[in-house]
Amino acid sequence: MFVRQGSFEVVPGKLDALRETYNRDCIPIVRAAPGNVDVYLLEPAGNEGPIIAVTMWQSEEQARAYDASGTAQAVVAKVKSFFAGPPTLRSYRIRRGA
Repeated sequence: MFVRQGSFEVVPGKLDALRETYNRDCIPIVRAAPGNVDVYLLEPAGNEGPIIAVTMWQSEEQARAYDASGTAQAVVAKVKSFFAGPPTLRSYRIRRGA
């Protein structure tokens, strides 16, 4: 499996609007993408720190195809106005031990 993570600070007072927009407009699009396993937002338990958007994929190739299709950029465009600064993007491979 392959995981993409984007972390970002939210414009003060806009967390509820971000959450609503992401759940309503973004999650259905990502879940419909071939190879998507899950998608969700992580919110800091202590109310301080960045939000983390996570997408999980069956394979790295499927995640890259999603990015290349332009869909990832369209999803980000729906919530970019809530970002207080540029996001930090990371990718991870899940390796399972024997």
